[in-house]
Amino acid sequence: MSTLNNSLPGSGRAITFFLLLCCLLTIFGCAGFTKEPEKRELSKQFYENLLKAFNARDYNLVKTGLDKVNEAGIADKRTRYLGALVALIENDQDKAVIKLKEALAMDPGYGDAHNTLGTIYMQQKKFTLAETEFLRAGGNPLYQTPEKAYHNLGNLYQLQDKNLQAQGCYNRAISFNKDYFPSHYELSRLYFTTDRLILAREEIDKAQEISPDHPGVWLQIGKIEEAGGKKDKAVAAFEHVLKLAPGGTFADQATKELKRINNSY
Repeated sequence: MSTLNNSLPGSGRAITFFLLLCCLLTIFGCAGFTKEPEKRELSKQFYENLLKAFNARDYNLVKTGLDKVNEAGIADKRTRYLGALVALIENDQDKAVIKLKEALAMDPGYGDAHNTLGTIYMQQKKFTLAETEFLRAGGNPLYQTPEKAYHNLGNLYQLQDKNLQAQGCYNRAISFNKDYFPSHYELSRLYFTTDRLILAREEIDKAQEISPDHPGVWLQIGKIEEAGGKKDKAVAAFEHVLKLAPGGTFADQATKELKRINNSY
């Protein structure tokens, strides 16, 4: 994925750059450090402006700031993690893995780093390594969003056709956050593929309460209605998908389902 510097309004980028530049001047003026070099720390303001630049998708500016942090000899797990995210955006998984391992060397219990590393391993089909990282993230009592790790672990098990384990992980994720949309959604899809329509409907209804205008929800509702013999309701659901998201994967699937239903009459 290419960087999106030119997508920002000029004034927005100028403000972001100014804020980051001010922090750079501060950090090299030693206001962001303690007096002893070996105890140098990243200033709160500098890190916040790195995040602002990242959220504004000004990845070149983020990389400039991260380079300055490294030149200053600051060891901070957050900047290593941020560097990993930028590397992933630029489709450089190898660099991302290096940055994540550096972050984990600084804090072996860094949940976000374990979770992201697990996601990379899963994409690379290194399933054993991915499982280890997700379990380390989810099993850390200090990790604030364990539902993400258990949801990813559920995805991992589904990729290996381990549906029972996947079901357990999705339910585990929901036990941490009852409104966690991804796990309700995937549970519904899992139940549907294993012919448990009542459970599939229960989970997609919960997902709909959380995100009523998600096109994937209505696509799933359509499939469940059709499987239950309610073709009129299925057609209405598929047509609603097209209204919510006229283009894209969900619309393509809904169009295919509508054509199949029409051809069956």
